[in-house]
Amino acid sequence: MTQILHYIPYVLLFAAVTALIYGWGLWRSMRQKQDLSNLLSSKGVAKIRRTLRKNGPLSRSELEPAVKDLTAKLPFGREQIAVTDPKAFLDSLLPYMLKQKLITEERENGKIRYRYRK
Repeated sequence: MTQILHYIPYVLLFAAVTALIYGWGLWRSMRQKQDLSNLLSSKGVAKIRRTLRKNGPLSRSELEPAVKDLTAKLPFGREQIAVTDPKAFLDSLLPYMLKQKLITEERENGKIRYRYRK
């Protein structure tokens, strides 16, 4: 009987660790879509900034090829997210970048062009 009581703390510790790992996995799977979306957005912002820095002011249609085939994948995960509609993706990123003052918007011959802000 005393030998059985000796193993009870180990069994309880194993159960607690198992519950903790299960909870962490559940939390991670619930946040996976949001994390993928955030990662794709940050990669898009970096790609647009790099393109504008390299090529100078560009219009929205000239920025589309830069983000066309952009993908994001979390480490140790199978799920992947990609840009399927570059126009809609730019519609969500450019206002954010303007609000954060990462780029500036200028009108040139009635056409809106975006410039990298130093």
